[in-house]
Amino acid sequence: MWKTALVVVVAGLLAGCQDSKKANEENFSTAIQSYLDTRDGLCVGVPGRVYPYQAEHDSPLIVEDRARLAALAKVGLLRQVGKEEAPRYELDANADTYLRRSSSEQSQGEHDAFCTGRLVLDRINYFTEPASADGFTVSQVSYVYHLADAAGWIKDSAVQDSYEDLRALTAQEVEGQARMILTNKGWVHQNLYR
Repeated sequence: MWKTALVVVVAGLLAGCQDSKKANEENFSTAIQSYLDTRDGLCVGVPGRVYPYQAEHDSPLIVEDRARLAALAKVGLLRQVGKEEAPRYELDANADTYLRRSSSEQSQGEHDAFCTGRLVLDRINYFTEPASADGFTVSQVSYVYHLADAAGWIKDSAVQDSYEDLRALTAQEVEGQARMILTNKGWVHQNLYR
């Protein structure tokens, strides 16, 4: 009788041990969520390099910048100062909560962004069988995620109208693709592989 009990206990313990190197939804879900957790939620680029900033000229890029600046001012991240016909924009006190500065000094802020929320994995749609590529074992994974705990400004119609694809990225379900790499510790997203 004790042998049967021992076999049941050992089988239960083995069933609880997940092989992190196996290609399955659980391992890919863990690895993809780990990657999503490194992201700053959903971000929109900040027009301008230094503030106060004035969008001058009428090039297509500047016209796009003006729409974005006005939308970001509408939701309280920027403050419009100066004349209506030639407005300048400054960072609002509210901006610091959401502003992520570029880490590159040479970029002079061209990659600064306002970010909010966190990205949450909903499900794995499918994954390819692991295969060898460039000396690695890889699998392509299709998944669905959503934006959670986001500030209301990200869904403001003026902001969404001025940033291409923003409506799709704030939808209830967003499709994602990832190349996963097998390491000695299990699967990792290619962007986290070092």
